[in-house]
Amino acid sequence: MKCPDCGYEITEGYLYCEKCGMEIQIVPVFEPEIENSITETLSTVAEEIEGNSSLKEEKKPEAESVPREPAPAGNGKGRKKKSSVLYGGGGKSYLLPSLTTFIAVTIAAAFAVVYLYHRYSVNYQIEQARYYAQMEDYEKAVEYLENARQLKADSAEIVLMESNYYYHMGEKQEAVDLLLRLLGRGQLTDEEKARVYESLITIYDEEARYEEINALLTGCGDDNIINHYQQYMAMEPEFGYISGSYDEVITLKISANTTGNIYYTLDGSEPDTASQVYTAPLFLETGEYQVAAVFVNEYGIKSETARNWYVINLTAPDPPELLLYSGEFHQPTKIEVVVPEGGTVYYTMDGSDPSADSLKYTEPVAMPLGRTNFKFVTISDEGVASDVVSRSFNFTLETDITVQSAINSVVTALYNREVLTDLQGHSHGIMGKYVFKYNTIVEIPNLGYYYILNEYIESETGVQTKTEHLYAVEVYTGAPNRLIFDENGQAGLISLQ
Repeated sequence: MKCPDCGYEITEGYLYCEKCGMEIQIVPVFEPEIENSITETLSTVAEEIEGNSSLKEEKKPEAESVPREPAPAGNGKGRKKKSSVLYGGGGKSYLLPSLTTFIAVTIAAAFAVVYLYHRYSVNYQIEQARYYAQMEDYEKAVEYLENARQLKADSAEIVLMESNYYYHMGEKQEAVDLLLRLLGRGQLTDEEKARVYESLITIYDEEARYEEINALLTGCGDDNIINHYQQYMAMEPEFGYISGSYDEVITLKISANTTGNIYYTLDGSEPDTASQVYTAPLFLETGEYQVAAVFVNEYGIKSETARNWYVINLTAPDPPELLLYSGEFHQPTKIEVVVPEGGTVYYTMDGSDPSADSLKYTEPVAMPLGRTNFKFVTISDEGVASDVVSRSFNFTLETDITVQSAINSVVTALYNREVLTDLQGHSHGIMGKYVFKYNTIVEIPNLGYYYILNEYIESETGVQTKTEHLYAVEVYTGAPNRLIFDENGQAGLISLQ
């Protein structure tokens, strides 16, 4: 390097020209703010040094005049020329410029370190981002985080912070895009992954983007996260039995992963929200079934369709055997049934198909007045139903005593005995009134046929409560009686006339 003043080649490492004493300035490149700060600092240091130097010169006592020895004659050989590191030609001092230059370089280096820290430190960028976020200047905070991401692009923490700032700025899609890219990059800790899913689901939920939540969780692969947010998912329904052939009736349970509705079909057709709603286990007896089910959660997300096939191989029991055929009847008659072995008989009287929830046959049934349509079925211990047996009966009595006249006969008799205060059924002992209803016709041995009536107390609001009293009215004469039973169950009559 040459001296800019005299052109003399300066020795490497020197900060001044050995020939003319010119100080060499080494100036690094800084931003304007840092350069101004360095200039101000150098000026202050120079002023302090010059001030101290002047002060010393003022205080130094005046030196006595010392006569200079004359120079020896001759060509000067044998005498060594005086040389000083601190002095050059003309006696100019170079200590002060050298010290000033050293201090300047030191300060410049310090400022350079600070500048480089601010420019290239990830921690500094994050600290500034947090500062501006606290001031709710999220745009400025994002700028610093962008710088931090360029310096350390693989930091999940930085991406999570930035997405959060975009969220507060109202730019939710930008936040979502950042989080999805972070997920796609992988290599996240369990805690980081959980935070990413929490942030994404929070945004999706606020915007009712439930389909996207379901898709996000379906591809998650982390059981802990799936279980935590499974209320958003619509998984395929699960069947209580695997597909196959069975030698017994099965009670098929269908379950879902969370709250919602399960819709199903039994013929293999595609179920939808117009199909049967699953509310209780399905009772599959002899036959073939193609069960298809779909689940719709409370957010309206529909699952994939689950399908199973079942073949139930069971032998149906024999149907009940009735000893009475359909027809017209004019005398009270009992309907008797032979119950097949290993089964139970159930029946209805309104023409509907019987099931295990219908009336159970335990003894001969008294034929009701009028036309009735009986249906009987045998259900095995395995729950398999037989064919249904139907009978139709029309029972009429050749008598002038009708059911209504039998009821009127009982009311009149109780009024005459002052049990009732009027013929409408009121009495001193109750709130409301008594009412009487036909039950059946029975034959009392050695006594004849009788209408059997039940007694009820009807409240002022119309609620009827059955009492223990029974009344028997002779079907041909209309004579009213109280019906009683002894300790052996034998029927007896107490006349009300």
